[in-house]
Amino acid sequence: MQITGTILTGGQSKRMGSDKALLQLEGKTLLKRAVDLCSGLCEEILISSNNPTHRIENLRRIEDEVADCGPIGGIYTCLKHSANDWNFVLSVDAPFVQPDFIQFLKNKTDQFDAIVPVHDGKKEPLIAMYHKNALPQIEAQIKAENYKLHFLLQELNTNFVDATEWLVRYPELFRNLNAPEDLLY
Repeated sequence: MQITGTILTGGQSKRMGSDKALLQLEGKTLLKRAVDLCSGLCEEILISSNNPTHRIENLRRIEDEVADCGPIGGIYTCLKHSANDWNFVLSVDAPFVQPDFIQFLKNKTDQFDAIVPVHDGKKEPLIAMYHKNALPQIEAQIKAENYKLHFLLQELNTNFVDATEWLVRYPELFRNLNAPEDLLY
């Protein structure tokens, strides 16, 4: 199965105080880390960003068709531009996702519209798989100005997969970098 990697770079980075996509971690920007992760597993990579500085050679940067609606806008626009039915969506501020975890999600697609990991009662819709079949429902949610992914996932045929065991192997798997102190280990 071929998939597209969609890297969400949006967000205003208010808590971080600077553009998260351009932050350095272990000698690479978070954006470059995300691109490197997706490179081995995705036939196509799209960068969801309205910021021209998020350009990476040979990759398409896709600007949101609908402004100011958060991650749902980036997912919507990139699904429309994707060459593949299945899309792995990754928030740029989640730099500890592992290739074998993406493969795990890829293997859970079956007849669903979205594959979303869950752990400790939390859903991870920004480290997830979305099928193009979800586009009409995403568009309806945006038109209704209902931008929360939580509500979208209730409307879709979503496979919520238990990722608890993955945290034993990779304790940092779902760790987000939202504030300067998050960069400290």
